[in-house]
Amino acid sequence: MRFEPKQRFILNIKDRENQKFLIPEYQRPYRWSIDECQTLWNDMIDVFNEKKNNPSMEYFLGSIVSFENKEKNDALEIIDGQQRITTLTLLFRAFFENLKTEGKKDEFQDDFGKFIWKKIRNVGFVFDEPYLNSQVITSKDEDVLKDILKENINIKELESSKSNYAKNFIFFHNAIKDFKGKNATDFAELCNTILSDTFFVLCVTCDSQDTAMTIFNTLNSRGMPLSNADIIKGEIYKNIKNKEEFAEKWQEISSKFEECNLKDDMSVLFNQAMFAIRAVNNANKKNMPGLLDFFRKKR
Repeated sequence: MRFEPKQRFILNIKDRENQKFLIPEYQRPYRWSIDECQTLWNDMIDVFNEKKNNPSMEYFLGSIVSFENKEKNDALEIIDGQQRITTLTLLFRAFFENLKTEGKKDEFQDDFGKFIWKKIRNVGFVFDEPYLNSQVITSKDEDVLKDILKENINIKELESSKSNYAKNFIFFHNAIKDFKGKNATDFAELCNTILSDTFFVLCVTCDSQDTAMTIFNTLNSRGMPLSNADIIKGEIYKNIKNKEEFAEKWQEISSKFEECNLKDDMSVLFNQAMFAIRAVNNANKKNMPGLLDFFRKKR
């Protein structure tokens, strides 16, 4: 098992230019809400203001654990950190959109855009092929994300969406617009601070998918701990032969929870299954095992 941890500023997270971010089937859906986005935005503004008195200040955004998937065009398969990657994509898309209103070519807009799309010299950005590619996203959310990442975005239409992608993008779009309105002379410097050498992540590149899966099953994302269902899903995915069929069925069931706005995740199903299996086997109620221990022993 080998790791290559590297400190990287957010524009340099990827190992090479034009490399795609791949959110694999065994991951959880995008969960960050406006609360997490508000915290991120507040932190960025606080750091921006403090940096005026301390130019060397840096801020740690968290870790990104990945594996370079040779079978999928060397895409950077995100094992831990998809919440941050996705949120940064939405944040940078919001900056890109706000910079459109400047009415002139803007280097900051280019830099924000290059995190999201490939840019071809003398042609421009390839808007229909964003770097972010999620294989766990629901069909409804996928349509919303496509609308956000296309060239001409309909802000009004997104405002009525219940998707976290839309809500978080709108939050960032409005926060940036508000900052510009109140701090017009500081806006360029804010862009420069976010794009330069201030906000960094710890990138951990794994030497194999097995190593990546081991990390996925043991690490918790910052502020978004893995649920029992997430961990069980990873264990099943690692050991099952037909991974694509399993991922599709899991996503189908998970989508039902999303559509019904259920507070519980799929862990509740495994809890019910555990009780049913124990009842069939006349298990002793006094020796109730933990959910993860039970299913790991049943494998």
